[in-house]
Amino acid sequence: MADYIDKNILCQAYVHIELPEGITQEKLAAIKEDLTRFATLRGKFFVYPEVDVSVEFRDGSLKSYISIAGIIIVAIEGYGSFREGIDYLHTDIKRLADSLVSESLFMTGAKHQQIVRTEARTGIIGSLKVLVDDMNNLEASIGQIPTDEAARRIKRIKDDADALLTNVRSEEDSKGIESEISEFTKKLPDRWPNPTDRRPDDAAIIAYNDCLLELRRAYQRDKYRKNYPVPTPPES
Repeated sequence: MADYIDKNILCQAYVHIELPEGITQEKLAAIKEDLTRFATLRGKFFVYPEVDVSVEFRDGSLKSYISIAGIIIVAIEGYGSFREGIDYLHTDIKRLADSLVSESLFMTGAKHQQIVRTEARTGIIGSLKVLVDDMNNLEASIGQIPTDEAARRIKRIKDDADALLTNVRSEEDSKGIESEISEFTKKLPDRWPNPTDRRPDDAAIIAYNDCLLELRRAYQRDKYRKNYPVPTPPES
């Protein structure tokens, strides 16, 4: 499989089939060339013109990997904001990956009984969409969910962000994602949120404060220049 140094695999079609009778090595070479052309044209249309395309076949029962790689930040430039862009890009690459799977089956002539496994993978974009959805959902829920639930969601967002960024190969993408998380942390209230009909207990306040500070310290670019207030428990 291609080793992309500074680009991320944005989507991938994986197809594992038992080869239909009559497919020669020459025929496979022609199919690979046609699939590369198909994937390149659609990758440039659905993602952006400078994507890299890799088509790999493995011998025996045919396993094919069709990968579209690029820079996430560049891919979402035409969609609007970062979060909206991820949502639209995810839709487009899912459609792209599905089409690559279908075209692979069509070109090889593989019928249902010859299909071992197929996957339309959205890879890092799928993980990033989950992260963005969680940030959007938390922002919309602040003040409506209990403080301890808000703390749990903040912790999950940080854990997912940490895991995601270990797999991001492009420095430009890493900076863009970290910047978006930084802006997100600034929108979270310093004082613990809670529904008006329920007062949080001290443990929930401490958990919220600790999780929020940990996220801010990890991702806010001005983290060394700003001291965040530490909430104190409400009086009994």
